Amino acid sequence: MRDVWKLKYGAHTIQVEKTIAGEKLFVDGVLQDELLGFHLSSRLFGKVKNEDGETENIKVSIGWRLFKVQCRIFVGERLVHSTDIQWEG
Repeated sequence: MRDVWKLKYGAHTIQVEKTIAGEKLFVDGVLQDELLGFHLSSRLFGKVKNEDGETENIKVSIGWRLFKVQCRIFVGERLVHSTDIQWEG
């Protein structure tokens, strides 16, 4: 089992990976947080610079819902990705 969520945030790439061994958060290919082992729900934290050069916090929430892995990614207080929402780009 391996789930990967990848999105662009400005000039940056945020990637979250969930495997049976744990979860990882990468920004531009650099590991920022990792949680080892199997968890029914987890949180990962990181940082990214916005277009103004200011540092913003990243928070990732991963959990299970009806036998499906759910992932939500926040930058600052804003939800930028959710497996529950169909995004239009």
